[in-house]
Amino acid sequence: MIYRGHLTSLQPLVIVNSLEMPMPPSQAFCDRMWASGYQVIFIRRPGFGGTPGLPMALLSPKEVKNGAAAITEAALLMRLLETLGLTNIVLLGLGTANSVCVRLSKLCADVQLSILANPLFHQAVWDIVRPRWMQSMMRQTMTSTAGLKITVAGLKSTLNHSPLWFFRQFGQKSAGDLEYVMENEADFLAASRLMQEISHHTVYYDVQMALVQDAKVDASFFRDVNAVFLCGEETTPVWKQQIEEQATRFDIPLTFAPSGDLFVPYKSPDTLLSVLDAHQAQATATS
Repeated sequence: MIYRGHLTSLQPLVIVNSLEMPMPPSQAFCDRMWASGYQVIFIRRPGFGGTPGLPMALLSPKEVKNGAAAITEAALLMRLLETLGLTNIVLLGLGTANSVCVRLSKLCADVQLSILANPLFHQAVWDIVRPRWMQSMMRQTMTSTAGLKITVAGLKSTLNHSPLWFFRQFGQKSAGDLEYVMENEADFLAASRLMQEISHHTVYYDVQMALVQDAKVDASFFRDVNAVFLCGEETTPVWKQQIEEQATRFDIPLTFAPSGDLFVPYKSPDTLLSVLDAHQAQATATS
């Protein structure tokens, strides 16, 4: 999705979707960015509803574990950015997309700054999953193929019958997230339809990278990446503590926004803009 339909001279803000929201941000968010000099370009990742998935050979446990799937996806996204002719890119990764976004940042010299919203580069994340019953469902995706299929079928059934209830449950930690769902119900209804098209193989790959494989990365993983972590204040104390420890360990700047959790950049656009302005100015001063 290229906001307003065609590329302009504004700086591209490229957004890459997480598992739970394969939809562009709201028009209000896109308008806010436009007024501040950024054109939103939203990329729906391969296999996330309405897009062809990665080849099945890359979604096997072996290829997911050795990183082949993630680096292939990053290379495909880089080819798209090149085809569009984008330069001086700000990359915004959401949640489970950040494993791919870091690799894309390392591959693509035209990515000037990466904002990683709610990065999941560690394992102790189960406390942030709400509602509680979803924790056990998500754990099933890790243990067996049968458990994975049951979990995905259950999530799709819920999305089919009660899509808005599902997203309200998923965002219940954050008043900002709940407000964002309420303000953009049509987008979430569309997201629920797209999520029902996602195969269990793609879910396995995305969750494995976010919660298991990249939990083992160290500071060298970010050596050549100009990145900032962005999180919301409306989350659990455990998550806030862990993200602070992670940012220190990786030597990555961290900003907390006042509103939002899963959808923190969308609910706190002023904070996002202040991060963009500060870190782009810093990069220019040191280049």
